[in-house]
Amino acid sequence: MTGKRITRRIGLALVLATIVLAGGGNFSLALDYPTRPITMVVPFTPGGGADLGSKVVAEKIAPLLGQPIVSEYKPGAGGGLGAALVAKAKPDGYTFVVGSQTTLMIAPMTKKDLGYKFEDFIQVSGYSMIPISIQVKAGSPWKTLPEFIADAKKNPGKYRYGTYGALSQAHFVMELLSKQAGIKLTHIPFQGSPQANTALLGGHIELSCTTGTGGLARAGSLKMIAVAEPKRLPGMEEVPTLKELGYPITISCNYSFAFPKGTSKEIVKKIFEAEKKAFEKHEKEIIGALERVEQFPSFDSPEDIQRRYLDELKIYQTIAKELGAL
Repeated sequence: MTGKRITRRIGLALVLATIVLAGGGNFSLALDYPTRPITMVVPFTPGGGADLGSKVVAEKIAPLLGQPIVSEYKPGAGGGLGAALVAKAKPDGYTFVVGSQTTLMIAPMTKKDLGYKFEDFIQVSGYSMIPISIQVKAGSPWKTLPEFIADAKKNPGKYRYGTYGALSQAHFVMELLSKQAGIKLTHIPFQGSPQANTALLGGHIELSCTTGTGGLARAGSLKMIAVAEPKRLPGMEEVPTLKELGYPITISCNYSFAFPKGTSKEIVKKIFEAEKKAFEKHEKEIIGALERVEQFPSFDSPEDIQRRYLDELKIYQTIAKELGAL
């Protein structure tokens, strides 16, 4: 080997080493990622909206990546415990969280001890919207929300409602409703919507404010009496909005995938492109599966979902201050 060739090879090696070191290994990761299963942290209990919708999308992304995406459940603190775990995880692309306004914005804003903030995440994409609804048990004495409110005014503090977590979006909905309607209710927080609705079915609470309740409503177990959406929803046309009942409360839950801060742009791009391809290739199948779990597709780019969350951040800060949570 001549001296010139040796010099040339050493020079090439130094250039490659510089690229790898400067990019934190991104050059290699972009070529090889993923080489093992990816963990998807679901910050609520199995069977809830965060779980069901994320699985629909993850199951279509995994084959395109060549590695499985495994759900890991970390409920608690309104989704804050799972989000905190991901915020502190190694930013190597093998751990991401199923995010929402509750987990990424409200929880760290109102529970400082969780030790993370919205800026500790990199958004990959938004994939669905799920409505927040209010319901009573089938056969309850209240057939409508106005009937319940009229009764609650006569019995301050008597009735209990459940949500999927303290200071969650659902909790905000009910506290705003209570304030605007002039009623006093007792809040019982649960680790997820399924637990809150189970308590409702068991007669332990009189009302629930949750997500993903359409199945129980169709089965005749529960009756949805209001949704916190700007207009009535397809397939739920019989359920009035809080706004049309005289309470201007519009709060939607948008799900996303988010990596811990520091994750390389190449990895984020690879996951986003796989998700985009999955939506294009299996559009009807994904839409149908999401609708069966009461979710509406909302495929957003990293920039779009980041902008959506930031636009709403001030709104939730205002609500939290109004309710004395800050």
